Amino acid sequence: MLKRGDQGSDVRKLQQALIELGYDLPKFGPDGDLGCETLDTLARFLHDHGVQIDDDASVVSDAELALVQKVLGATSNAPLGPKLEGGRFHDLRSIASQNNIGGWRPWTQITGITLHQTACVLGERPQRWATVVAHMGITRMGLSLWMHDFRKIVWHGNGLNCSTVGIEMDGTYAGIEGDKRTFWCPPDEPNRQPQAPTPELIEAAKATVIWICEEVERHGGRITHLFAHRQASNQRESDPGSALWKLVALPLQDKLRLDDGGPGYTVGNGLPIPEAWDPRHAGVSYWPAH
Repeated sequence: MLKRGDQGSDVRKLQQALIELGYDLPKFGPDGDLGCETLDTLARFLHDHGVQIDDDASVVSDAELALVQKVLGATSNAPLGPKLEGGRFHDLRSIASQNNIGGWRPWTQITGITLHQTACVLGERPQRWATVVAHMGITRMGLSLWMHDFRKIVWHGNGLNCSTVGIEMDGTYAGIEGDKRTFWCPPDEPNRQPQAPTPELIEAAKATVIWICEEVERHGGRITHLFAHRQASNQRESDPGSALWKLVALPLQDKLRLDDGGPGYTVGNGLPIPEAWDPRHAGVSYWPAH
């Protein structure tokens, strides 16, 4: 047990653990002195991991110290990035734009993943993805790119922003594969053509979803849902499109027991998953009702 005003190596060990877990001590750092900054930072850590703060915030119990070390041990032993062959994972967090960030959230608030298509081709150069508004990106050659910590609220998915991790998959895909009426073309590119997902993209996307689930669970949260951006915006009816949904979402829903909310489920002004994407949603039209 530690209490306010304690000094020494045990306090410094706690401070260093909090810093390694992403909880900065910007004013005093790991100075070995248990003061307001360390206690307030520990309170944020405990809140993020679903622990109700007790009345005596000036005391750090043995159970609280054990939880810090348990989470640190799990994080330290975890592989950085999804299970892909060498050189296919890139951590871009240090260079990613912070223009579309809405603050931080506790791990317990992260309950879903939202899939997107970029609706353009960003390519294979990792640095090109530093301005993409999502937590993760997947290229057509199968690179997995990490732009933002999962605890950050990134404005990627309308009503799904606060509770989900956003993944952008590179390419231009029809809302319903083979139906050009469902393919979005910008006004200045009338001849743009739909693409088919590459095997490399599919492999990397599935591995990345699995890794996100593992990371969130490792920190005390749990991913229970896998959504399409379409479900939160009637302006994104083809996002991510039938091909990506069938090849990435449906296998993982079965494997990981993830849910899309069920037939007809939407958030805000979103559109439901149509039967053309998932036969379990029988009778649900792709086209928005007018």
